[in-house]
Amino acid sequence: MRVTHLYHSGFLIELKRRTLLFDWYPTSLEMAQHDLGLIRPDRKLYVFISHAHEDHYLRSIWQLAGRFPACEPTFIVDSPIAYDAPAEQELDVVGCVPEQIYDIDGGMEVTTLNSTDEGLAFCVDVDGRTIYHAGDLSVWWWPERDRKLNEFSEAQCSYFLEVLEDKHIELAMLPITPRAGSEGDRGIELFMKQVGADVVVPMHYLDMRAEAMALADSKRLAPWRSRIRFDEQFEL
Repeated sequence: MRVTHLYHSGFLIELKRRTLLFDWYPTSLEMAQHDLGLIRPDRKLYVFISHAHEDHYLRSIWQLAGRFPACEPTFIVDSPIAYDAPAEQELDVVGCVPEQIYDIDGGMEVTTLNSTDEGLAFCVDVDGRTIYHAGDLSVWWWPERDRKLNEFSEAQCSYFLEVLEDKHIELAMLPITPRAGSEGDRGIELFMKQVGADVVVPMHYLDMRAEAMALADSKRLAPWRSRIRFDEQFEL
């Protein structure tokens, strides 16, 4: 399995016969061309979109069906996004709601989780691998906000994650939030305590890479530091 962190919450996961594309968000034509150049035409393409926030969903995503017809793209998306698919195109779209299990093509099982923000998170069991993309499911702990609201976000996140507690997750893509200061790593801490993963790739930090790396080096995440990776591309 080859993992490429494209930008923000965007990832390309290459398996033997499939490519998984999560929350692709290119911010320039050059970035888009680079990312699309990584998609192999000899593998089935699955496009995941966790929710409709503009840093997770661009309507141009539907153009992948015309760009990569040999890949026979399947779009696995938060249900409101499914209604935004171009009606004039014959697209393979699976509109998902939280807290469900979807059997995709008889060889991939997708478990959807509710979110503490909008949309859903995806846990994908495929080819003997278990891959988790959180979307915006995390602990949103803002120092300027009432503590009770922050505690509610944490409790809610913990409740939504319960469905994963019996899974062995190989790769988890989890938000980290430098904008929240020293509290921006709470979502990763909670996930690792409650669920765990062999490898964690922090995401959702836009251009604040240095700040995100410093935050991931916090005392709070020290027990799992060896599992946290910021590599642009690596093999598992």
